[in-house]
Amino acid sequence: MFPDATLVLDYMLNLFTGIMDRLRVYPEHMRENLERSYGLVFSQRVLLALIETGLSRQDAYAIVQRNAMRAWNERVPFLDLLLADPDVTSRISEAELRGLFDYGYYLKNIGATFERLGL
Repeated sequence: MFPDATLVLDYMLNLFTGIMDRLRVYPEHMRENLERSYGLVFSQRVLLALIETGLSRQDAYAIVQRNAMRAWNERVPFLDLLLADPDVTSRISEAELRGLFDYGYYLKNIGATFERLGL
């Protein structure tokens, strides 16, 4: 069984190497795809920020869900709706709210990850 497993692993690594060699990344397309969500990719961060202000998870979820559904259905930026919602702005400042909508937050450990992988 061990020789079969190593043959399969060799095949998988060769296949993966071929895929990675031909992989093309278009950052501008990646950003466009993220923007198509109207900022909903940041909904979890907003939810957690609301909870940190002392709001119950259930109440915070209701606020986020209400605004998220409206953003999706009306095709308007999630951030704009949150900034206009007194249930949000009474608990989170505009600056803090805008800070939650930072793609860089999700990349903060990328250097350490690459270093750990030896890249």
